[in-house]
Amino acid sequence: MAQTFLNLAQGVTGTLPTSNYVDNSGTFVKIEHKNITSAVSSVDFQQKFDSTYENYYLHVSHLRPSTDHSNLYMRFLSGTNTEFSTSVYNYSATDYNNVDGNNSFFGLDTSFARITRGIDTDSATTGKCSFTMNFMTPFTTDHPPEYMWHGSYRSQLYRPMVVGSGTVTNSTAFTGVRFYQHTGNIAEFTGTLYGIKE
Repeated sequence: MAQTFLNLAQGVTGTLPTSNYVDNSGTFVKIEHKNITSAVSSVDFQQKFDSTYENYYLHVSHLRPSTDHSNLYMRFLSGTNTEFSTSVYNYSATDYNNVDGNNSFFGLDTSFARITRGIDTDSATTGKCSFTMNFMTPFTTDHPPEYMWHGSYRSQLYRPMVVGSGTVTNSTAFTGVRFYQHTGNIAEFTGTLYGIKE
């Protein structure tokens, strides 16, 4: 079949007319990248949630705690260095490992969200955690935020896979998120936060 190509710009003078062109250059817009190699009490993405994007995506390729077998927790931020610690976090999660099977954990009206069970800190290669997390409408005050995550980590020689979701029964406009261990510091962290363009 013969193909005919049209040069639509030929013969046009002056200002080109506008079009209904849609920018499809990417769905995920990079907001902030962190590569932490010295121990910190928490990892914060501060003042990153706003009206620019309704939903967000976090990719953490490496996290290692300073204290062996410590749980990873999360709290929203309602301002600079302002943890939202009101007891309105509700979440449920399950992890399945290669030895003792299925283990569930959950929280009802707690002051934080628990993301994992204990993470080992054997070394930079064997003791670590990686996960992805979606945040839905954290800055929108007419709908409580939701969060979902999926991850893998080393715990007492096991390699659990964790899947969880949760919400906060509060309509605060959250501006960021904080991750911390239930005991000790975070020794290493590599992760990137993206806004989702929809």
